[in-house]
Amino acid sequence: MLKMKNRFFSKIKNILLKESNWKEIEYFDETWKNRIKEMSALIPDGVSSLIDVGCGKSWLKQFIKSDIRYFGLDYQRRDENTIVCDLNNKEFPNIEVDLAFCSGVFEYIEQSNIDWFMKNLNHCASHIVISYCSLDLNPKIKVRKSYGWKNHYKKSDFIRLVSEFGFELDTELSPIDGNNIFKFNKVEELV
Repeated sequence: MLKMKNRFFSKIKNILLKESNWKEIEYFDETWKNRIKEMSALIPDGVSSLIDVGCGKSWLKQFIKSDIRYFGLDYQRRDENTIVCDLNNKEFPNIEVDLAFCSGVFEYIEQSNIDWFMKNLNHCASHIVISYCSLDLNPKIKVRKSYGWKNHYKKSDFIRLVSEFGFELDTELSPIDGNNIFKFNKVEELV
């Protein structure tokens, strides 16, 4: 009986901790609005346009000034204004904005696409406001993979990575809901 019970729990554990694809497990948690609201406070005065990378339900819109031109980007159409691009298929719009807003998206980018994505952010925006759940905050790789996360950086490595692509850390907030929150400013245009 104990053997059967152990096999049952082992199967459940494997199902729960299997490497997932975000598209298979997608959901939107209303509590994420708090993170987005806190992140939106990092948007500098003078920003007149931004791209919400991985916009989901476009919750950011309710926290920005009405005169900021908003572009929502996601891998599937969320409304009639969504720019549909799959970052893991190396699709990114040819757009220039003041700021790229990336809440809860970076973890889902395939490791092999990170350099490509960062170069596109450099060409696209002068500022980045970004969340990242680092290994420091969530260290279990199996659990991270079960969320569909495709890359795994410590906070210091993440900051160094973004800096290597022409950005400098401007502001770091205390973690919110298990996510590091950063604002970077572009200091170098990449070729």
